[in-house]
Amino acid sequence: MLTSIKHTPAALAIILFATGCASNPPTGPVHDPYENINRKIYGFNTALDNAVLQPAAKAYRFVLPDIVEVGINNFFSNLDDVNVIANDLLQGKFKQAGSDTGRFLYNSTAGLLGIMDVSTRAGMVKHNESFGQTLGVWGIGEGPFLMVPLLGPNNIRSTAGIVVENATTDVPNHVIDDAGTALALTAVEIIALRARLLSAGNLLNSAALDPYLLLRDFWVQQHRRATVDGKQPVAIGEQGGDDLDELDDLDALDELDALDEFDALDELDQLDALDAAEEMDEIDRLDALD
Repeated sequence: MLTSIKHTPAALAIILFATGCASNPPTGPVHDPYENINRKIYGFNTALDNAVLQPAAKAYRFVLPDIVEVGINNFFSNLDDVNVIANDLLQGKFKQAGSDTGRFLYNSTAGLLGIMDVSTRAGMVKHNESFGQTLGVWGIGEGPFLMVPLLGPNNIRSTAGIVVENATTDVPNHVIDDAGTALALTAVEIIALRARLLSAGNLLNSAALDPYLLLRDFWVQQHRRATVDGKQPVAIGEQGGDDLDELDDLDALDELDALDEFDALDELDQLDALDAAEEMDEIDRLDALD
């Protein structure tokens, strides 16, 4: 904890910024004002993933036996339970915190530091809680959607959560003193996670729709679902507000244009009437001469 003090000002700054963001309802549209920048970062992340992470994940899967791969996933999942327990308490989920604490202790001992997931077989369900979700429970809005370099889809609230978790409950950062060992452990965790998501990546790449929008909306919906815990409906609403106002303005202009066209037709009709009257006068004069 003492080593994390230097991170606190940055974390607090992000949280203060997040508290000033408009609250996004769990059925509202995605607030993506930085879409142009987000798309560029998405392109960078995709290129990095194609060049480095995917090949590393495929090699990881090819080299390691399934039982070893499962053991590594269990190990990191067990470490994550420390963060889950902290957020259980912050969200007032004390019964869940007790269950998750028992799960962590049982896996850490009988499960050989979490390599074996004996807790799930004993009926202790794995939960997933983050500080970003905790901020949402506290009433802080999502804020703008952000595509973060290397980390992928997030929003202001979840990004604040990541900063706080890295400074507090990230076990490798506080248990392992050697920076090289901690970095290597983090790299293994990232590759193991990417290996689990290989099939999801293939689905995203083959999507006929815009992959950026598909990933963005899927992540937002999942984040909202995890935050409200089924207590509210979750959806990705349609865009509204200014966009609709602009469309209304265009519709109004179209109506005015239509009226102008009718006015022009009326003027032409009046000219036609005058022409007809002049023709009748000419005929009358000819009749008089006859």
